[in-house]
Amino acid sequence: MFYGEYPGARHEPNVTPNSNLLIPRIGDESAVASSWERFLENRPLPGVGVRNVVLDSWRRSRSESVDPGIGSAPTANGDKIHLLRARSHDLYEAAKPVLETLREILRESGTLIMLSDPSGTILDLNGETRARDAGEQINLAPGGCWSEDLIGTNAIGTTIATHQPVQIYASEHYCIDVKHWTCAAAPILDPLGRNLLGVVDVSGVKETFHGHTLGLVISAAKQIEGILARRDAELHGRLLEHAMDGFSRYGNDCVVLFDQRGRIVKTSGSMQQAREMYGVRLPFEVGSQLTALDFAVHPDERIRQTPLWLRPEWLHPVRSRDGDLGTLLVIPIGTPTRQAVSIPSPASKATDEVFAEIIGTSQAISTAKARARRIAPLDLPVLLLGETGAGKEIFARAIHKASSKPEGPFIAVNCGALTRELLASELFGYSEGAFTGARRGGLPGKFEQADGGTLFLDEIGEMPLDMQPHLLRVLQDGVVVRLGDTKERKVAVRIIAATNRDLQTDSSTGRFREDLFHRLCVVSLHLPPLRERPEDTEAIIGYLNQRLARKYGCPPKSLDPEVLHHLLRYRWPGNIRELQNVFEAMFALSDGNRIDGSLLPPHIAGAAVDAVLARGEVTPAMAAGRLAEMERAAINAAVANSHGNLSMAARNLGISRSTLYVKLAAMRELPAAGN
Repeated sequence: MFYGEYPGARHEPNVTPNSNLLIPRIGDESAVASSWERFLENRPLPGVGVRNVVLDSWRRSRSESVDPGIGSAPTANGDKIHLLRARSHDLYEAAKPVLETLREILRESGTLIMLSDPSGTILDLNGETRARDAGEQINLAPGGCWSEDLIGTNAIGTTIATHQPVQIYASEHYCIDVKHWTCAAAPILDPLGRNLLGVVDVSGVKETFHGHTLGLVISAAKQIEGILARRDAELHGRLLEHAMDGFSRYGNDCVVLFDQRGRIVKTSGSMQQAREMYGVRLPFEVGSQLTALDFAVHPDERIRQTPLWLRPEWLHPVRSRDGDLGTLLVIPIGTPTRQAVSIPSPASKATDEVFAEIIGTSQAISTAKARARRIAPLDLPVLLLGETGAGKEIFARAIHKASSKPEGPFIAVNCGALTRELLASELFGYSEGAFTGARRGGLPGKFEQADGGTLFLDEIGEMPLDMQPHLLRVLQDGVVVRLGDTKERKVAVRIIAATNRDLQTDSSTGRFREDLFHRLCVVSLHLPPLRERPEDTEAIIGYLNQRLARKYGCPPKSLDPEVLHHLLRYRWPGNIRELQNVFEAMFALSDGNRIDGSLLPPHIAGAAVDAVLARGEVTPAMAAGRLAEMERAAINAAVANSHGNLSMAARNLGISRSTLYVKLAAMRELPAAGN
């Protein structure tokens, strides 16, 4: 790598050799100054002298309408500085010894050593008197706000914008009164979630410039991150020790453990169910932060930041003798796990409770549940076969809960919803620098996240053919290699795959690897579509009614007989997912506590004619004068849904093709209703 380049920098056509330099070159100052003037006048740049990091920052500054004639950075008032320092107390305490050492190293350099918060506000500053006096002229002082959107290109603001270390020299600054300064800054990232915590910066008049300054601030930032990581490890150990009883007590619910800063430390249970039942919108990744549970934030601000879905009764403080360690969020989904008794409960009883959550008593669904119960304890791959919306993920979660490792993670991936490149990085993870934009430190893939538990691969039939050998290798060897890495990582994962395709046919025609098919289909389970178990529809509607009542905070709603009749007669080509979406829309749009016929989607209201045409059945909803209209609507909907294929439309209506021709001819001769 050439000295002064970004790691991974590429020499592209029409890009000058110094455009990717990490450290500025003093000799380019006049060329940069000329380019800055041309940039402000919207004239073409000469293509020499200006580094990419600087040009990108100039563009951001212009898009934020920063005035290049600003004489100094704005300042926060005293109260705000006090609040910001209190909020960054942990960062300040960790940074203090490191910045003290940096100050000793730079004692004779005529520079200022600073610590800013994530917004770019300077929290602490040290340096000799002359440098401090010069800095105060542009508000390079405690309370000064140096974000790009306020004062344009500068090391603190550009580091915040890019999350990368940067050194800015003289004319590279955006605002004219800052151009006689030079500065170098590096981000301090949260060791847990890699969020930005603050910035270390060294600044001075441009005569103090030295390329090694950037290395010093990068080293200082890394030392501070190390101190914070060791502190977090100690605190999280104590937090987990005091919270484990809660994970056992609420084993059937969705449980999330937060530390003092509102960061997720551990999770358990189904966030998908929490979203569906209560509208919970919470990232489920370790390190993600919820401001409402950050103890460092002022109580009034925490209240303002509390999301609407978060209920106070779900929050349980985790305490020790030394005070609050964090918060346990318990979102009720199932019934509390029973405590151990002298005579253990049979495993079959626990399994029955898991599969009782799958609604339905029909022969078709009972057969599927019985087979799933037998499959669950076997440590074998499972292939779920069924139409879209038939409940494949619900069955996968039930099999996981009834397995020998129910406490392990359950990780779901939709293989049909991602591009090939995204799917590869999602499944296998990637190392730092694997591609442009790769996360610092790399990222574990879903296989690693599911280690010790279950990985659910939905729509496996849509996986690109050239990716399938990589999946096969993991299944055979239990080894994952991240993109851009050579290190092998052992994983122990149970695979549950699902598809609505005929993979056996696809494998015989070369659309799916035959060896992968046989590896996945050690045990298969067919899930019946809803139309094959119509007797379960009413029970599912009742369950949805109760769940939506909890979600929207109202009593369950009553259904007009006409509405229930239509819902029970409809064939539900989209299965349970379609029923759920239709019913929630009617529930949310209904006034009061009753759902009437006006809320029925037209294609469902018209589809009830199927029963009339097939059996001559007349319902109260089809009183005289309306039957012809409903028949017309049903026929039009069937023809539209089959894209003009009359044979398919006739099959969907349950009548012969010749009967459909007769009815279409009659419709053309008669005026439409209301004409």
